[in-house]
Amino acid sequence: MIGPLPPGSRTHVGPYRLLGLLGAGGMGEVYLAREDGAAPVPGAPLAGLVALKTVLPGLDLDDGFRIRFRREIAAAGAVRSPHSAALVAGDATGVTPWLATEYVPGPSLAEAVTRTGPLPEAVVRAAGARLALALADMHAVRVLHRDLKPGNVLLGAAGPKVIDFGIAQAFEATQLTRTGVVVGSPGYISPEHVNGSRALVPASDVFCLGAVLAFAACGRGPFDDPDMAAVIFRIAHGEPELDRVPAGLRAVVERCLAPRPEDRPTPHELAGLLLPGGVPGPFPWHDALREQFAAHTEQALRCAASVRAAPPRPSAPPQEPPAPPAPARRRGTLVASAAIAVVCAVLGAVYLPGLLDGDGGPAAGRPGASASASAPASSGPTVVPGADAGRTDDFGSRDGKLAARPAGWKPWKSEEGTGEYGCVLSAGTLVCSGEHGVTALDAATGAERWNLPEGREAEAGTDGRSIAAVEDGTVYAFVRDELVGLRLSDGKRVWRRPLPDGRLGTGAVYANGVLYYVARVKGGSAGTLVAQQLTGGKKPRKWAVDYDDFEFTLLAGDGRVVAVGRDVRVFDAGTGERLPGGGEKKAGCGHPVLKGGELICVAGDSLTVTDLSGPARPRVLAGGMEGAMKPAVTKDGTVVVSTPGRVRAFRLSDGEERWHHVDTLLDDAAGNVSIVGSSAFVHADVTVDSYALDAEGENPPGPGKTFSLPVRGTTPALIAVDEALFLSSPDDGTVLSGFAP
Repeated sequence: MIGPLPPGSRTHVGPYRLLGLLGAGGMGEVYLAREDGAAPVPGAPLAGLVALKTVLPGLDLDDGFRIRFRREIAAAGAVRSPHSAALVAGDATGVTPWLATEYVPGPSLAEAVTRTGPLPEAVVRAAGARLALALADMHAVRVLHRDLKPGNVLLGAAGPKVIDFGIAQAFEATQLTRTGVVVGSPGYISPEHVNGSRALVPASDVFCLGAVLAFAACGRGPFDDPDMAAVIFRIAHGEPELDRVPAGLRAVVERCLAPRPEDRPTPHELAGLLLPGGVPGPFPWHDALREQFAAHTEQALRCAASVRAAPPRPSAPPQEPPAPPAPARRRGTLVASAAIAVVCAVLGAVYLPGLLDGDGGPAAGRPGASASASAPASSGPTVVPGADAGRTDDFGSRDGKLAARPAGWKPWKSEEGTGEYGCVLSAGTLVCSGEHGVTALDAATGAERWNLPEGREAEAGTDGRSIAAVEDGTVYAFVRDELVGLRLSDGKRVWRRPLPDGRLGTGAVYANGVLYYVARVKGGSAGTLVAQQLTGGKKPRKWAVDYDDFEFTLLAGDGRVVAVGRDVRVFDAGTGERLPGGGEKKAGCGHPVLKGGELICVAGDSLTVTDLSGPARPRVLAGGMEGAMKPAVTKDGTVVVSTPGRVRAFRLSDGEERWHHVDTLLDDAAGNVSIVGSSAFVHADVTVDSYALDAEGENPPGPGKTFSLPVRGTTPALIAVDEALFLSSPDDGTVLSGFAP
């Protein structure tokens, strides 16, 4: 139940007003809270309430604790499931770390069973099926819970929800504890827990769920014993006590508690075993539990009504006049001035590290959203995901200018299907290509300005479905077998050019008024490399040459067009003439970047550089590059690259290492790198970390950010302008904008 705040205790944590005490432990407390200034929602008196978890004041928090807390925020933000409490916001770096999740008005499973006794078998089956689906949703985004127990299951009127990712760990993450330390709650841990956290697998969570189901059905855990050593022994040797579990459930629970992980059911299989027909609605709680739900709801309403709301905070940072670029990012000013309103699952708090950004739901409906969108800005930067024709991911010096961010910008999130195939930003408008077709969004609010719907005859895959360039107020996009020019302000077609032989456009790169792309035969690799002029009146096709690679990257710079596929081919940008400097054999050039006349490649376990102006062999810039992602290159020639577990920066001229960091969040997976003003951003799945470019030697990251986007294999694309990031998910097309780290 909800307790009162102790006399003299703190009343605020972060942007939240504390309303009551939900619980406390050895190091932390959980409060019922609401953001200051959050307006009441008519008909939804509990809207905006959160369960705010924080540490006790005065504790000496070491870096290890903050890393674990940051992991909790990242794990909770990655999991998007109707069967787990959604993350609202969090901050692992402040004086008082905190994490806010949706408030579930109801008891924990532990409290409910203690107060009213074991649950009926039908309720256990229904609850177990929902909890199994929660595990399936976690595992789908490569997160393990690692501490599933009765106290971490909340019972609400709509069904149970999993909470507390306090020791959750991504599949690839490093060990969080010292060797020999058991992680988890006694009686609800798997044999793999006993053997060490590196042994944990998804089936470990299933084991824990089996123990939770036994508790729910009979009121005690299957390994309960007053002697801790006896508990560990029984878990390790597969000796659960299940005599009190109803006979109809016992076989299912026994499978979950199998000593070998491979003998346990998967979460989806377990849900089917427990409830083959699915969970009926409404959820089949018994009357004693419904009374507890009503009591929790009444207490929450009383707490909320007892505290007068504070004056609302501003919804966006006050606009400052344009200022010259500062030598360093003005993080302090933004932290002090920016604030975003939070209601329920909408993004909370100000520019705070570790915050789950852009989780505000669809920014605008379809169609008709353009009527409420603000008028397009008349000027502003044009930014593409590749950042420049050499694909160096250097977003330029404008990132230090507050004026570069769209006026009135605040974090937002689009609906699905908007940006699977990428976006470009120009003059305050974000133009994206996705399942809905070509869509222009107000970069400040996410509201839709216009849409060119996708036709029924659209081809599968990304060919013929991408944004190619923006030039002189016109956005050029591939729409099936045409390259079309759409007026940026309203989406009207102002130019069109059929592709050769009805082929599909792919791999475009834009440089100096010319778009270079490959027009490829539908479903095949045969194609033509085309140079299309986009400036001037007639916009002629300058040249075309045969090009037949299926997987390739086009780059442009220093008067050359470079096609990197099975081999490296170099063409004169003006005439299409084949130039020396490439290779007829397989090049071994992964994640290519072109800096002037130098081609930078990830080649096996090395980072190599080839001078395209001469026949010289590639030189090795750096070794130890196994698993590296695409490097980014600054204007002054610093190459930043992420490998599993490390981020490193080298001088392009001679390969001298400038700085490095062993990154505990990238243990088994590397991240994409972008140069944003005076920082390097490393973007891995849903997290973005910031590294100072002017560092020397060991260079730990600054506070990172976590974003709410689905990740099922491909890292979302990133665009950076000033303190704003724009990310688009290739998995479901969701586009969001949030504060940069």
